[in-house]
Amino acid sequence: MRYVVIYDVSDDNLRTLVSETLKDYGLQRIQYSGFMGDLRRDELNSLLVDLKNLIKDLVENVQLFPMCDSCLKGKKEVGKPKKYEFKEKKDKIAYF
Repeated sequence: MRYVVIYDVSDDNLRTLVSETLKDYGLQRIQYSGFMGDLRRDELNSLLVDLKNLIKDLVENVQLFPMCDSCLKGKKEVGKPKKYEFKEKKDKIAYF
């Protein structure tokens, strides 16, 4: 099943952990705080456990919405699509 995942996480480090976790499950970024992708039931359950372990009792929020194919076909978009590929920071190497 395809899922849209959105999150509202104020802590920078935790937000990075949440986004990296979503990427680890093969989800693709569709907005700065939104991902989409296919998850099997066992992957969904595992992702929920991982997110609960990250969020704990903090006042943060992650929401997962199932999206059927016919629902996705009805998608509407306003504006130009953005690319959300983030470049990894490379360590600076000093040669002596």
